[in-house]
Amino acid sequence: MTRKLKVPAMAVALVAQMAFVGLAARPALASVGPADDRQMTTPTSWSTYTGVTATQVNSYLSANSARITSLQVESSTPTFTVVMVRNTGSYSSAWWWYYGKTEGEVNSLLSSHGARPISMQAYSTSSGVRYAVVMVPNTGSSAKASWWYHGSASFISSQLSTHNARLIELSPHPGGGYVGIMVQNTGTNATSWWWYYGISSSSVNSTLSTHHARLIDLSRNSNGSYNVVMYSSSGTRWYWYYGQSPSGALEKANQLGERIIDATSYVVGGLKREAVVMLRNTNSRSEALRNIIAPKVDSGAYGFYLKQVGGSTLASLQSTRQYEPASALKILYHAKSIHEESLGSALDKDIITYHYDPAHPNDGDICPDDFANTTTTNLKNGDQQMMWNSDNRMTRGILEKYTKNAVLNYGTSLGLTSTAINHNIGCPTSATHNKTTLVDLGNVYQAFQTGVVTSSSPWQSEFRSRMLNQNNYTGFKDSICPIVNQEATALGKSAATATSFCNAMTWIAKGGSYQYGESLPYKVSWDGLSLTGVPYKSSAVIAPRYFVFGEFVDGTTINSQSEADGVNTARGKLYTEGMRPYIHAALITW
Repeated sequence: MTRKLKVPAMAVALVAQMAFVGLAARPALASVGPADDRQMTTPTSWSTYTGVTATQVNSYLSANSARITSLQVESSTPTFTVVMVRNTGSYSSAWWWYYGKTEGEVNSLLSSHGARPISMQAYSTSSGVRYAVVMVPNTGSSAKASWWYHGSASFISSQLSTHNARLIELSPHPGGGYVGIMVQNTGTNATSWWWYYGISSSSVNSTLSTHHARLIDLSRNSNGSYNVVMYSSSGTRWYWYYGQSPSGALEKANQLGERIIDATSYVVGGLKREAVVMLRNTNSRSEALRNIIAPKVDSGAYGFYLKQVGGSTLASLQSTRQYEPASALKILYHAKSIHEESLGSALDKDIITYHYDPAHPNDGDICPDDFANTTTTNLKNGDQQMMWNSDNRMTRGILEKYTKNAVLNYGTSLGLTSTAINHNIGCPTSATHNKTTLVDLGNVYQAFQTGVVTSSSPWQSEFRSRMLNQNNYTGFKDSICPIVNQEATALGKSAATATSFCNAMTWIAKGGSYQYGESLPYKVSWDGLSLTGVPYKSSAVIAPRYFVFGEFVDGTTINSQSEADGVNTARGKLYTEGMRPYIHAALITW
């Protein structure tokens, strides 16, 4: 493949200086290997940190079972901005990182390890220029002929030409010029690529568009211009942003289903900012679901979660992000109550006290904290009204029966790690939102299905019957049976088979809905969690497989009824399209 080197006319003038060769490595054996994480698109766990010391970096590396893939020195202390990936699977590689090293020491370490650098930063200290470097073994699938240099842009360019190489990273050198890491760009390693230095953000975008490329590396100069390395894009979804706060950059990446592959921090007006490059980090199922909801939600946050009970997570976006669940949190109160009743520690006939509006005594949508009037009912009725009608009056009564601490402790026993009860459901304020995650609420449904909430068959039946289920909520079959019919037709199954299949499906669910304000525009917190039994067959006998599904939009501004309808239609489609492949697979067994 033809090597493409570009040095733009608008590049800033640089001080020419002598450049020094780092280390030439053995011949390349393969193209993209475990250490070439910025070219890899397999979803993985990743993290990024800024303003951290070496001790903190090592602590995060240990906690995350990770390795560094992008390293920037922020100060001579030194402190760092780092990007890391979990060091497992297709990203697994031996590796080393060092800082405070002279040029000679870097070369010695590369030689002793038989390694090549993948990220490097030069920085000033009282003792002179020092280097921080990340290196990987230059063997096996990671092997590439490799060099590193520092010098003027023209010198870097001449070395690229001499070695028929491409850059993998380019960063400013404190003495002028740049530090460049390059690998041979021939054979299976070859790719079309371009590099630019000292250009504006608008020029970055223009050149990316011209070359149909994506960024591999990004660094920022003290005058606010950028240095970039870009490779021909295969169509993989990616983004780059600048002027972001560190937390904002991380939040944006998580919402987009991306992983940050390169981060550069800098200070503007006394505030830390980051320029980041992101790459898609979703599997095909997650990507398909993301494409349903993303175009409909233009503010706040959204996410989804699909997991087979006893199996793996099948699709996920922001499934561990805390959000306001509204009434969906009532599933935890329900589980606690059924658990206690199954143990005999509580009885259906137990009395609970609830608050009500004397002007509208049957209104369950009220904030029960707003009314001092109380009356009583029995526990079974309270639980049913809480789960069938989402009655906030009964919800407070049940919480007070068991106490908030007891309910939260029970949640912890079910595997909930990120749930907080900060207000009685129905009574949110801007300072007292409840918090949970899709994974946390999903754990309640999974704990029920696996017999952790109760192993008693009668009480398992009570758990289901006191919730919205496939028998008492017609909306379930109205939404899922058309999907069954479509997949049955595609497989050549009869209409009778499709009907029998749909009738054999089971479902329980609890949703939540807060609207903050009476008139448009207003903000909302909407979500829904469910447990679906899909009737697979084994030896002609139904052997259901169970799936937890959840979705949320939170803090989203709704400007019109049509926007609200669009968001809710997308939310419903998330569930049906999420379940479609498993319905298809189960129908094959019929």
